[in-house]
Amino acid sequence: MRRVLTLTRMALRELWISFRLIPLIGVPVVGGMLVTAVPPEFAGETAVGGASFWYAVPAAVAICVASGLAALTMAHERRRGTAAWMAVRAVPRSSVLFSWFLAFAVLLCLGIALGSVGAWLAAIGRAETSPDPLPFAAAVGATAGTALAGVAAGLLIGTTLPTVPATLLAVAVSTPLVVAGFLVPPSALPLPIGGLGLLTHLDSAVRPVAGALQAAGAALAAAAVLLVVAGAALERSDL
Repeated sequence: MRRVLTLTRMALRELWISFRLIPLIGVPVVGGMLVTAVPPEFAGETAVGGASFWYAVPAAVAICVASGLAALTMAHERRRGTAAWMAVRAVPRSSVLFSWFLAFAVLLCLGIALGSVGAWLAAIGRAETSPDPLPFAAAVGATAGTALAGVAAGLLIGTTLPTVPATLLAVAVSTPLVVAGFLVPPSALPLPIGGLGLLTHLDSAVRPVAGALQAAGAALAAAAVLLVVAGAALERSDL
């Protein structure tokens, strides 16, 4: 566990000095702040539902960006020999993979949480009465789970392909999935991406909290499966 935490700190430092943390945190935070600029007539049936929908846009962009950056990072670590250098020094490849996942998870969840605060402030500023924050918070949490599954998928792709193809494929795979969250009703979406669908259709959700918990659980389970597959692929790959 101590080794993973050390590797995670190194991964966070690498994301810092390479400026890759900026889109991970900046996209959802700036997007949450820009929700206040959306005219009230485009805000949806309720103030919370409108803010939730418009915040889903930067959240979806952040998921695609994070998936692409995760694929880029893992492929880059393989290409420049960092993963091989650690493996020679008896550092398990799975620990390297999981540390990158944790680093992306910390930054992405922080960005989504901070951005949701801006969207919520826009919602309560337009609401006539004090709204219930629980459905919105649950939808944001489920969306964060979807984002983690996207990161895991990006890492899996990065363990098998070179840098540029891995990045492009991760973005190409994640983009139609997040777009489906806007076009397909939440009940028809696969549970791992159901959180984003719930965020975009919060006004019409019948049981938003229960749906968010199911979506979050499915997304985390999908992330775990993808990480296991990525770990197996990394063990077999030539570093």
